[in-house]
Amino acid sequence: MADSTLLYLAIFSILYVLAILLAHRGKVRAEGGLKEFFVSGRDLGLGTAIATLGATEIGLITIAYNAQKGFNEGFSAFHIGLAALIGAAFVGAVGFVVKPIRRTGVLTLPEYYEQRFGRDIRIFGAIVMALGGILNMGLFLKVASIFLSAMLSAKGVDINVNLLMVVLIAVAVLYTSYGGMRSVIITDIFQFILLSAGLLFAVVFLTNLIPLDQAISIVRENKGTGGFDPIANENFGLSYVLWMILVAGVVSASIWPTALTRALCIEKEETVQPAYLIASVIFLARMVVPAFLGVLAFAYFTGLSLGPGELLTSYGGDADLAATPLMLGHAMPAWLLAFLAVAMFASFMSTQDSYLFCWASILSRDVLGPIFGTVENERAQKWGTRAFIVLIALYELYWGLIYDGGEDIWDYLAVSGSIYFCSGIVLLAGGLYWKGATRRGAMWALILGFSAIAALAPVKTALGLEGVSSPIIGFAAIGLSLFGFVAGSLSERGARQKQERGR
Repeated sequence: MADSTLLYLAIFSILYVLAILLAHRGKVRAEGGLKEFFVSGRDLGLGTAIATLGATEIGLITIAYNAQKGFNEGFSAFHIGLAALIGAAFVGAVGFVVKPIRRTGVLTLPEYYEQRFGRDIRIFGAIVMALGGILNMGLFLKVASIFLSAMLSAKGVDINVNLLMVVLIAVAVLYTSYGGMRSVIITDIFQFILLSAGLLFAVVFLTNLIPLDQAISIVRENKGTGGFDPIANENFGLSYVLWMILVAGVVSASIWPTALTRALCIEKEETVQPAYLIASVIFLARMVVPAFLGVLAFAYFTGLSLGPGELLTSYGGDADLAATPLMLGHAMPAWLLAFLAVAMFASFMSTQDSYLFCWASILSRDVLGPIFGTVENERAQKWGTRAFIVLIALYELYWGLIYDGGEDIWDYLAVSGSIYFCSGIVLLAGGLYWKGATRRGAMWALILGFSAIAALAPVKTALGLEGVSSPIIGFAAIGLSLFGFVAGSLSERGARQKQERGR
């Protein structure tokens, strides 16, 4: 079994590498200007924009954390996907943030901060944005290693998955550094097709093995009402559902930089809204499909008496994370498992390139650029971005090994991301839609929004806030940031008016 799986892995991996090389051939213009490097020449049409949006947001980490939610919480975890659909559809329907930010013509999001509030806000805002984003990707390597090793070990394949992850990151670093956003988008499109096919095959195969009515019955018997109703589920509740509409929907589509940057790459302003509106279906699927696999994994181990005693115990606290890949490896034939594994490799690299390039370009163009006066220096910007890509990749390798918080994966991602987006949503929406916003308000919003860090498990414990849920802390941080934004802007405007009267 192991030999045949390895053979199929080798065949599909070689085909994948050849396809990527052919996809890049003649399309990457390494000598292009800053517009080419940072926003892929701003030439994306509707179809390409939808594909790259979907691929960026459907990575191996996405599959892992949603499968974990489905395994632990049953069908009630589907509400995260529904919340994502509602939030992202709202963004696409009204063009919230995405349309006016495209109209500005900026190459990076903090560049808009300078246009609206001043250079110091650009630098400070870029630091906060990059900090939240880089922390957010800290668990990518650890989670991917556990997921892939569990999936392959079920077929007796014993490979050094950590080494494999390092190789995949190194490859992503190389092609992303070379071609910038153009390379990211090319890989995104291919990965989107490959992973969609792999997940579809897996769902069809597994639902023939575990009928839906059987899965429903097992969840009802073992999880009760909470397995279907997120409001009744003690791990969710109303505040969590509302938080998901904001985080998984509105923020993921219109505020989170890796997704919002895609609006900056779209050729025509009128294409922006349709792209995000159609992509809202992908935002739904990226949550629900992996969560459904997690539900099937729970039914698989419970219904077939292959439970923790036999397969999951060795994973300890990571048993809920390992359950779905173990099911995939245990149940699927070697060829299908190998195909899905290569699709997972591709999805891991696609998320890696998007995140690495996003945070590196912000640090180079919006932190070092304004400080050293190299914002429009093409050579300095390209090499600065490339250097930061390498440094962030090295950080990811390190952080993935040392962080041991108490959250599950999705909650860690939501909390770490909130370090940026609690103030980011206030600055972007406030700056774009309120003419009275000022620099002082933006500064206060950034400072107060950083309070979201209190929701990280180690910080929460240190502050004695264990009894306060992360969504409540997140909403409070947004409230504080909004208060600072309004109060700071009004006070600055009041001071100006007094000065003018004094003259």
